[in-house]
Amino acid sequence: MNRKILFAGCAAIVLMVAGTSAYFLTNTASADEAAGETAQQNGPPPAVVTIAKAEERKIAPHAETPGSVVSTRDSLVAAATSGKIEWVAEIGAEVELGDVIARIERNDAELAYRDSAAEVARLKSRADYLARLYDRFKGLGVEAGESESAMDQMRADRDEARQALRQAEVAHERAAINLQRTEVPAPFAGRVVNQEAQIGEYATPGAGLIRLVDTRRLEVTARAPASLARNINAGDTIRVASGAETKDAVVRAVVPVGDTLSRMLELRLELEDTNWYIGSAVRVALPAAEARRVVAAPRDALVLRADRISVFVIGEDDTARQVDVELGAAEGDFIEVIGDVKAGDHVVIRGGERLRDGQGVTLSNLTQEPSA
Repeated sequence: MNRKILFAGCAAIVLMVAGTSAYFLTNTASADEAAGETAQQNGPPPAVVTIAKAEERKIAPHAETPGSVVSTRDSLVAAATSGKIEWVAEIGAEVELGDVIARIERNDAELAYRDSAAEVARLKSRADYLARLYDRFKGLGVEAGESESAMDQMRADRDEARQALRQAEVAHERAAINLQRTEVPAPFAGRVVNQEAQIGEYATPGAGLIRLVDTRRLEVTARAPASLARNINAGDTIRVASGAETKDAVVRAVVPVGDTLSRMLELRLELEDTNWYIGSAVRVALPAAEARRVVAAPRDALVLRADRISVFVIGEDDTARQVDVELGAAEGDFIEVIGDVKAGDHVVIRGGERLRDGQGVTLSNLTQEPSA
C-alpha cells in the first residue's frame, strides 16, 4: 500500500515539472517569434548619411597627355664688358630684380672713364676758344682785315671742334656704361641655378656668367596632336595633375606650328600659386571632343563593387534607393552618371558603404555644390 502511494506521488511530481517546462518553452518560443516578426517589419535602423545634389553639367571627354613644369623666364646672364671676374652669386641664392649677381674687376673700366672725362674737358676748352675767336672776328667785320676765306676757315675749325667734343662725350658715356657693367644685375627675380664662370676667370662681352631662373612665374608645356588641339583655345581652363595633387591651369597659348617629326603642337598653360618644382612631370587632361550637357554626380557618391557600380538616391520619404549606373566623362570632382539619376536628385556621398536598398536614412547635412 505504501509503495503504491509513493509511486503515485512521484508520478504526479514528474507530470507537474513536465507541464511547467512545456509552458515555459512554449512562452519563450512565442516571445522570440514575436520579436523576430517585429524586427522584420521595422527593418534595420536608419543610417546617418551625407548627401549632395546630382547636377546637369557641361563636360567634355578628356585624354591625358604628359607635360612638364617650366619657368616663364630662364636666362643665361652674360657679361657685357671685359675683365677679370671678382665674384659670382652662390648656386641656390634667391635674388630680386636689380640685385648684383656678379662683379668684374673695375680698374680698367674706371681708368677708361677718367681718360674719356679728361678728353671731353680738353675738347670742350678748344671748342669754346674757337667759337669765341670766330665770334670776335665776325663782330669786327671788314675792319678786321680778314678775308672771307679766312673767316670760313675759322668757322670750319669751330664746327670741327664741336663735333669732336660730341664724339668725346659719346665715348665718355660709353666708358660710364662699361664701368657700370662691372656689376652684373639680375634682370628679374629668381634663383641662381648654375655658375657658368668662376672667380679669377676672364670675362668677355657675351660670355655666360650665371643661369638665373624665375621660380615664381611658372607654366606647363605640353604637346598634343592637332586633333586634340582643335578643341583648345587660349583662355580655356584645363586640369593638370602632379602626383595626387591637381590644379586648374589657364591656356596661355596654342602654338600653331607642328613638329616636323611628331606632328604635335605645343601648349602653354599658366600656373598660379603652386609649389611644384620646375621640371616636374605632370599629366594634362585635354578635351577630346566638344563639351556636352550631362547629369553628373560627385565621385564620392559612387559605390564600387566587382560586378556593379551604383549610387544611392534619397527619396522624399528619406529612403535610400540603389541605382546602377554607367560612368562617362569626368571633370574635377564630378563624373557623368548614366542611369536612373536626374539632375537635382539627392545622392549619398558619405555613409553609403553599408547602406542597403530601401533602408531609411537620417541626413547629417545637405551639401550644395555650385552648378557648372
